[in-house]
Amino acid sequence: SELDYENVGMLGSNIGLGHLGKVSVLNRMADEYGIDTISLGNTLAFAMEATEKKLIKDGIEWGDFERAKALIQEIAYRKGDLGNLLAEGVMRVSQKIGGGSENWAMHVKGLEVSAYDCHTVPGMALAYATSSIGAHHKEAWVISWEVKTDRSGYTEAKVDKVIEFQRIRGGMFESIVSCRLPWIELGFELEWYPKLLKAASGVEIPLEEMLYTIADRIYALIRAFWVREYGQGWSRMMDYPPKRWFTEPLTKGPYKGAMLDRNKFDMLLDMYYAKRGWDSRGIPTKSTFEKLGLKDVAEQLSRSVTLTP
Repeated sequence: SELDYENVGMLGSNIGLGHLGKVSVLNRMADEYGIDTISLGNTLAFAMEATEKKLIKDGIEWGDFERAKALIQEIAYRKGDLGNLLAEGVMRVSQKIGGGSENWAMHVKGLEVSAYDCHTVPGMALAYATSSIGAHHKEAWVISWEVKTDRSGYTEAKVDKVIEFQRIRGGMFESIVSCRLPWIELGFELEWYPKLLKAASGVEIPLEEMLYTIADRIYALIRAFWVREYGQGWSRMMDYPPKRWFTEPLTKGPYKGAMLDRNKFDMLLDMYYAKRGWDSRGIPTKSTFEKLGLKDVAEQLSRSVTLTP
């Protein structure tokens, strides 16, 4: 892939490398092996911290470029004990090595966090927590809006913005297979997307239906898959960002001492669920499924968990 800012962040400063040429090498290796650069950088950093804390023997030190190159190959081919272990990603590695590492395994639902620290941005933390695939910014990149408004506030406006972005980015754009760049970077108005869809396919869907009925149906359906697979093991804890953001304050800079507030984040999550028509566990209610035309999904899901009416 190109040398994107996420790649530079996760395979650069995140693992103690400051040489762009070396970052480029790791980026190219990830591309050739078909490994996601964000998850890779996150996993390498986890291994470095685990080595520092003596939870992994013969691991990797911060900024060790040569060892990082070798380890990427070991991960790709699951070679050796460490390569085979790290190929599982930080969630499963932390479950295996223990030692409190689950508190600093940076993931949501098993997907590693991308390059945004959320100690001071609860809206972005909510976006990570409720993303349909785990800790990814693709559906609700609210941080650029958040830092220009009420950066550290726990407000209803932030919940509304996360859902708005999820409907647009994760709902409409992904279902019509359209690039979001013209809207984000060039100010291309959303009303053009239904027109272009009709011109290309002959299918006419009003913008309002795309953003509400269809997008909300997509999120409810994806959530049903998550809940079905976890069954009784599902809980709202699956919609929490990494523990580190709640327990380890920033140690320097203008926001020194800042961290997320657990009770206030709970409040945001409750608001999010209520606005989506989901219960306190983060499961769409039976009436929400029916309103979205997913009665059959509700019937199937009720075999795994008890649905709220």
